[in-house]
Amino acid sequence: MLLWQKITVVGLAAAILWGTIYFARVVSRPPGWKRFHSIPWVQYVNPNVPKLKHARDLVRANKLSEARAVVVEALVTMPKSPVTRELRDLLGDINTQIFFSKEPSPRKIEYTVKPGDALFSIARKLKSSADTIMRVNNLQSNLIRPGEKLFVPSLDFTITIDLPRQRVVVHDSRGFFTQYPIADVDLPASRKPPVKMEVKAKSFWKDGRPVAGNGASAKDAMPRIYLNRTGYLLYGVAENSNDAESEIDVKNDNEDASMPSDPEHPPRGIAMLKDDISQLEVLIRKGTPVTIIQDEKHSGDSATHSKERPARLARSRS
Repeated sequence: MLLWQKITVVGLAAAILWGTIYFARVVSRPPGWKRFHSIPWVQYVNPNVPKLKHARDLVRANKLSEARAVVVEALVTMPKSPVTRELRDLLGDINTQIFFSKEPSPRKIEYTVKPGDALFSIARKLKSSADTIMRVNNLQSNLIRPGEKLFVPSLDFTITIDLPRQRVVVHDSRGFFTQYPIADVDLPASRKPPVKMEVKAKSFWKDGRPVAGNGASAKDAMPRIYLNRTGYLLYGVAENSNDAESEIDVKNDNEDASMPSDPEHPPRGIAMLKDDISQLEVLIRKGTPVTIIQDEKHSGDSATHSKERPARLARSRS
């Protein structure tokens, strides 16, 4: 190879090497990279996160209607977000606070007591219950007087027990009302999920024995809600408790599930925290429709979009 050829090859190699180094430098540190590097990084926050905080602040300030509007708007505009479960739980708390207060709402009718009226006749006429009317109006007894104004809540609720999402969800004709966590489940096997049934009866238990649903003996009693299928029962447990406060045993399809049996065995059914089932008991009445969702494919938006489950309360069965 001639000298000039060698010089040409070396020159081309040097040019290629220099070009490669320059290109790599431009790619790794483009013009203006220092200015870009100095820009502070901003962490993305889902818009529903500040809305949840704002709604909670409104609840603490007792501005329930405003808080409810904020939560509903957040759920409608962005139904799936990292705080959807918290928003729905808060919406349920707000709905129940408004429902059990003397604040007007679309779920309550203002009724003026007429001569001859009684709480039970008013409740029957307006599809409510005497206990719920007493609680909403803060009545200490069932005595009422003509001309007295009462808020009568409508009990047109339906219940969805969403087992995959561990929630008891309450709906009415206006949509979602509230939801409660499930503490534990022990149900008979079913071949046809979801299971549809209705509320059959209610009872109250204290110290392992049934008590009357009113009076001093019912104070601090644990409600039970019986469905019209053997083995399907909603009962209460104390928070952080290992055992149900009261027990029954369901033996066969011909046995009345509302009758107490062996008190040494925990009840079979669906366990809820005491405060939750005490509130649910007021919302339902005989004949309230209940749907039990037992698998994930039937579990839509009835409870929450989150698959996080509350801690289960440990129970031992002898």
